[in-house]
Amino acid sequence: MHSSPAKARWWVIFLLFTGTFINAIDRASLSTAAPNMMAELGLDPGMMGIALSAFFWSYIIMNIPAGGLADKYGAKRVLGWAAGLWSVCSALTGVATQCLQVILARIGVGVGEAASFPVNARIVTNSFPPEERGTAVGCYTCGLRLGFALTPILMACLISKWSWRFAFYVTGVGSLLWVVLWYFTYKEPETERAVPKIPWQTLLANRTVLGLVLCKFFQDYLFYLFVTWLPAYLIMDRGFSIMKMGWYASLPWIAGAVAQPLMGGLSDGLIRRGVSITVSRKSIIIAMQLMAASVVVAGYVDSAMTAVWLLTLSVACESASTSILWATCTDVAPPSAAGSLAGVMNTAGALAGGLAPLVTGFLVKRTGSFLPPMLIGSCMVVLAACSMWFIVGELKPIPISRQGTQA
Repeated sequence: MHSSPAKARWWVIFLLFTGTFINAIDRASLSTAAPNMMAELGLDPGMMGIALSAFFWSYIIMNIPAGGLADKYGAKRVLGWAAGLWSVCSALTGVATQCLQVILARIGVGVGEAASFPVNARIVTNSFPPEERGTAVGCYTCGLRLGFALTPILMACLISKWSWRFAFYVTGVGSLLWVVLWYFTYKEPETERAVPKIPWQTLLANRTVLGLVLCKFFQDYLFYLFVTWLPAYLIMDRGFSIMKMGWYASLPWIAGAVAQPLMGGLSDGLIRRGVSITVSRKSIIIAMQLMAASVVVAGYVDSAMTAVWLLTLSVACESASTSILWATCTDVAPPSAAGSLAGVMNTAGALAGGLAPLVTGFLVKRTGSFLPPMLIGSCMVVLAACSMWFIVGELKPIPISRQGTQA
């Protein structure tokens, strides 16, 4: 592992931050437009649940290949082409006239966005020392939360003034501008390229990796429940107008964006003060996950505003946990397999992402309530804390031999 000069590292953080920001807009735009699309295209909650989960079908399949491609060909090429693909497919959502076309467009978005976090993890592993990785990850992952915060407001304004179709054209085409910035300003060190391939099966043989993968799956179930159904919940269950929903749906993600660099910085600060990486990362992750389980209470309260504040607390804690969880990935990954390990972890998260909107849609259709999905999400994040506590061991680089096996 090497680290880049400080000025270059801050520019890398900016590029990753803006990349995850536009990633979030293209990922979350469908959930905000869902009520309008359901009305115009004649989709019931079950069909909308299928459309919301379609992103994850390809996202699941492509995470491990994307991580391997990043390790083999480098970050610049892989992320540039991937971002171009997801931007175009997001724009094409606006031309859909039936559910199948929405599903196909979302599959394309999933293929492109699968590269984002594996490539980002590889860049952080190769560019930042351990005591700076929590801050770096917290700074760029907060771009995802800020994107989720802006998306309801942006989409609500575009939909109210023009239409949901026009909203997809604007967000998709606008995302292509970042691709230009990436290609012309990101300088990839030669040492990041042409590294030996390490099979993902070899990584999963490690107990700590297995624990991180399980933790990612359970935690991301709650995360994607928020991503895909939070706007519809505020409209359908709490009676918000689309503009009111846009503002209040953004609050949890703003809180998450603030929590991520703060908790990442706290974790790095503990390391600089001599606390072990294991304690500095695991203790904060577990505490945040247990606090995020408070989401279930939002389903029981009568006050819509109390529910919003409870959701805000849950999202903030889940977000803080996520940033440090990605930092643990960079702590344990062999330098030549950072993208591959991130791909394995993100595949687990994507599996939960495909499951959460589908289960939620059909539960709401069957029960007419969002309480059962919230209860499931709360239980899932508690299981994430258990995985981190009982399965993940000491956080140290996995020893890998030249033959691609654990040493």
